[in-house]
Amino acid sequence: MGSTTPEIRRLIVRTRRNGKKVNDIADMFNVSRWTVWRWRKRAHHRGRESFKDKSRRPHVIHRKVTPWIENTIIFLRDSFDWGTQRIKENLRLPPSYLQQLLEERVGNGCVGITLSRQTINEVLKKHNRNGYPPGGKREWKRFRADSPNDAWQMDIKGPFSMDGEKWRTLVLIDDFSSYMISNRHFPNIDTNDVISELNHHIQINGKPGKIITDKDPRFKETLLEWCADEGIDLVYTPPRYPQAKGKVERGIRNYKEEFLVLDRMFERLGDLSEEYRNWYNNCRFHLGVNNYPSNLYLGRNVADLH
Repeated sequence: MGSTTPEIRRLIVRTRRNGKKVNDIADMFNVSRWTVWRWRKRAHHRGRESFKDKSRRPHVIHRKVTPWIENTIIFLRDSFDWGTQRIKENLRLPPSYLQQLLEERVGNGCVGITLSRQTINEVLKKHNRNGYPPGGKREWKRFRADSPNDAWQMDIKGPFSMDGEKWRTLVLIDDFSSYMISNRHFPNIDTNDVISELNHHIQINGKPGKIITDKDPRFKETLLEWCADEGIDLVYTPPRYPQAKGKVERGIRNYKEEFLVLDRMFERLGDLSEEYRNWYNNCRFHLGVNNYPSNLYLGRNVADLH
């Protein structure tokens, strides 16, 4: 209909009303029979506006980013300072405690909302919330084991305040898959606690080829002897070089920014620690390994569970 002008359309209708056949009119104006029929049908409402192109804008526009979703994105950004990837994953499949928090603070829980990082960034840009933190984006050189249990990375987070008490967390991360093996809380941690936790997870997950950690006093002597007896190579990272155990450093940072930050919003956050670990391994897509950690560590397709 856009190939003819309103005046030509008017002449087509007038000629048809004067008794000319459709085929003759089509040949006369070099248009299709369908065009003649279409404008004859449209012209029963008299007036010049009848021959103009109608707007192709839909009567109802279903916006993917509703005001509620927009408020949720801004709430997650302002509350936790999360970037687009974390916001994307927590909109798509959040842990249940975060759903509860959003219901209380924003007015609804978010489940199954699939947005691209670009769309989320557009919302952040609209509200002047986008951009990297001070110092800009940093580039890292990646190191990665060849297969699951080739190496575990280990470190201790804490002391930190949670549920009104001081705690420490022993964090174990598989180097190949970024799978969080342990995030157990202790009021205090000594070498015996470390060995007990390692024994527990070796029985469940198998024995690692080596354990990468720093030179924390709790990781020396007794632990070194235990590793030698177990046939595990204990590797100490160089001083002031956290990149050597970057998986566990990143895991601890995620743990702080995605979980511990919720302490001011939940009375018994410690009870949700295991739920966070399950979400971290099974539901949170990791850009560093371009997959879900459970897919790589356990050899299963956790996407089938979503």
